[in-house]
Amino acid sequence: MLKTKNKKETKINSQLFDEAVLSFQAPEYVQHEKSLAWYIVAGVVAFALVYYGLATDGWTFSMAIIVFAGTYYLFHKDAPPIIAVKISKMGVKIGRHIFPYSQIKNYWIVYDPPHVTKLYLRMTSRIHPDIYVSLNDADPVEVRHALTGHVKEAKGVREPFTDALTRLLKL
Repeated sequence: MLKTKNKKETKINSQLFDEAVLSFQAPEYVQHEKSLAWYIVAGVVAFALVYYGLATDGWTFSMAIIVFAGTYYLFHKDAPPIIAVKISKMGVKIGRHIFPYSQIKNYWIVYDPPHVTKLYLRMTSRIHPDIYVSLNDADPVEVRHALTGHVKEAKGVREPFTDALTRLLKL
């Protein structure tokens, strides 16, 4: 039999995550500066892919490229929202998402300003991917100190290839 928590218990547990040992503000995602040349190259590549799809009777491929390009533009035209990041004795709260320490397998920090300054959390569940948050102006030493004793730090782990590629292509 499953036991469900009532709203009062959930609110109390959520409040425990708000009692931060360390807190900082960070953008929800990294927005890269793009030049006019970037937009021209991206437009040419998108147009070429749509043309290829139409030339090979791949209508769905062409539509997918158009939808992807339009969605990307609409999603990234404005500045990303700023979210609160709180590291407490109970776990990590990123925006409205709560991650208890029992669900975090380990963490690592990639700190190479101005290119990349991120905190990565590897979850114990195989369903959840690695979660990352920009450190923004937070001191990585303080972040490490706040997590020490709660979660194991993964040594020698670098920025994932997909994140590095996304950063290099300014996506």
